[in-house]
Amino acid sequence: MLRFLARLALVVVGCAMLIGQCLAHATLIDSEPAEGSIVTTAPGIVRLSFNEPVTPLAFKLFDPRGESIDITPTTQDNDLVIELPAARGEGTYALSWRVASADGHPIGGTATFSVGHASRRVVTEGGVSHALAVVIWLARIGVYIGWIGGVGGAFFLTVIAAGRRPVVADRAIAALLGLGAIATIISFGLQGLDELGKGLADLGGVAPWKAGLQSRYGETLGLGSMALALAAIALRLSVRPVAAMIASASLAVIAFALTLSGHASTAAPVWVARPALALHGAMATVWGGSLLPLLILVATRHETAGRTALRLSGLLLPTVLGLALTGLTLAYLQQVTATSLIETDYGRLLAGKMVLVLCMLAIGALNRRILVPRVATGAVAPLRRLRQVLAVDVCLLLAVISIVAGWRFTPPPRSIADAEAALRHRQMLHIHTTKGMAMIQFVDQGGLDIRLSAANGRPLIAKEVRVSLANPTAGIEPLQRQATRVEDGHWSVDGLIFPVGGAWTVRLNVLISDFESLPLEGMLTVP
Repeated sequence: MLRFLARLALVVVGCAMLIGQCLAHATLIDSEPAEGSIVTTAPGIVRLSFNEPVTPLAFKLFDPRGESIDITPTTQDNDLVIELPAARGEGTYALSWRVASADGHPIGGTATFSVGHASRRVVTEGGVSHALAVVIWLARIGVYIGWIGGVGGAFFLTVIAAGRRPVVADRAIAALLGLGAIATIISFGLQGLDELGKGLADLGGVAPWKAGLQSRYGETLGLGSMALALAAIALRLSVRPVAAMIASASLAVIAFALTLSGHASTAAPVWVARPALALHGAMATVWGGSLLPLLILVATRHETAGRTALRLSGLLLPTVLGLALTGLTLAYLQQVTATSLIETDYGRLLAGKMVLVLCMLAIGALNRRILVPRVATGAVAPLRRLRQVLAVDVCLLLAVISIVAGWRFTPPPRSIADAEAALRHRQMLHIHTTKGMAMIQFVDQGGLDIRLSAANGRPLIAKEVRVSLANPTAGIEPLQRQATRVEDGHWSVDGLIFPVGGAWTVRLNVLISDFESLPLEGMLTVP
């Protein structure tokens, strides 16, 4: 049995390593005009820059009167360029955008700018509604029940279970496969609603289903549907070797499908992340899918219950080691730390999952050491206790599945770090000249951090640095400040108050000597 599972694992890893390039969760890193800026004339285009190529989904422009029009962007590498219609008056405009990142998850936001002067904030479309989020979560639970309980259960009955099996076990697993199929079909439409930013009332239209079928998650659902069908066929076959082969293929397809979308599928390096994810999913499916059919064998006091429990118990140790190794690998790639386990939603869900899994492992160890050997002898009392323990195990598995489904709405620490880096990038200005360079960064306390260097890259020694900040489009005259020296090449300005955000003109007058100064100028985005 272990040799067979090892060969299956090699197939899963090989398939996972054949998949696409390494991409991360998308993050908006810049916009033009700058967020919150005020321009004198209406721009002809708006440019959104991301940290990776994205797929445009839905774009809508709100004018100062609150009226909206749908627009279509064009793609230029990692940028989306949106041609704006003719000017629709002065005031604040809002561009509501929605794109799909490489991991298949829709992300969205709103970019604002003003023409002439700022006006009241326009009403923009929000993200996914609470009702839609709940339905998506429930559908994901149904999908995972079909994959783990249905496909994993079919694998258990055709590959692991010893000898004949009761009809009720086949019917129970077939019911789980049916639930998974229904949840999968609904999920196509729900994914489309999410991508298009629509509500549940729009589920009856064609557009959401078309969008869902064409999405990255749609590819995962498509392969998942194939796996459900293969598992159903395996249950119906009476020739055990053929049924075992088809059920194994179904398990491999599920493992492969998991690598096509989701946060974990795009973590770098992809050649580590995707095989680890495939193996983790396959082992979780084998382990979790065995619980319900084994419970049925024990509850019906089937003649094969003891031998099957003993056989499954022998797979516990390698399965647990594989789950632990791949799980730790995925957590490392997602940049999970002890702090993020407490401070992020993703981490808290992961911590909850770990607690539940540890409880399941403790139950598995109890079964292996005490109950299973006694059940194998044919005793009735241990059989009753094993049934109770397995029922608790099934309940814990449902709780784990519910937590995993919640990851759909929680970016991992890796993505949060990318977003924070993008924010720092937007609040940083690089000025390059032949005589010297400056790196100016906005700091949260309301000041500027200034790093000066000469043309050769060494710290620029200056006698004095004066800073001028202006936002003429907002009618704000220059603010004059004297920078404070921290060390050679490092200056700071504290106590700055910016009345408005957006693009500010920054001018530095660096006094190198009594007879030489270096003027530097650039634009800095203030949040």
